Amino acid sequence: MLQSPGLKTTPDFIPPRRLISTSKSRNIAGSIDIITLGASYSIETSFFSNLNRTHHIVERKSMDWNSYFALRGTRRLYERVCMVPSTALGILGGGYYFVHQDFDPTMSIFGMDQVLVYGMGTIALALLGLALGPVVGNVIFRSVHSNARPLLDKMDREFFKRIVLNRANPTGNPLAHPIPDFYGEKIKSVHDYRSWLRKQREYHRKVMYYV
Repeated sequence: MLQSPGLKTTPDFIPPRRLISTSKSRNIAGSIDIITLGASYSIETSFFSNLNRTHHIVERKSMDWNSYFALRGTRRLYERVCMVPSTALGILGGGYYFVHQDFDPTMSIFGMDQVLVYGMGTIALALLGLALGPVVGNVIFRSVHSNARPLLDKMDREFFKRIVLNRANPTGNPLAHPIPDFYGEKIKSVHDYRSWLRKQREYHRKVMYYV
């Protein structure tokens, strides 16, 4: 564009089109920054959510020995508590059944008195209820703690594998001195397991070397 020599363009003069274009470019740049910030925030949130999800999955796939022994003690408590009503149910059911049977003192059952047979039957049902109590308690425990059931089964296999591997050799052991806690049923903690290991080594040393 041609200008007259007398007209001088000052540095502060900015054409209107230039001003509008700059405003639009700033708005576009700001929008790009906002979109970039939102995208980075979304990626970061997705990353940490996946990281937390993976952490929870890893926690579900592993269990420490203290947690295992705590769950094992809880399972044993369920089994012992269920032994009481199952035994009582066996006694009451057997007693109710045998009381309502026809009683003839002149007749015998298997060559024994009827009262003796009925009493033995009641005791047998009580023992059956006593044996079924731990089974029922274990079923209730596994249904209540269904989330930890796969981990608990895995730890059970690992625990009994360690018991079989580290206990004393039962071959040639004297009947008067059996192997202490052969199945590791008294182990309730990591400390008890270490004590069990010491007892197995002492037993092995006494049997093999008489020391």
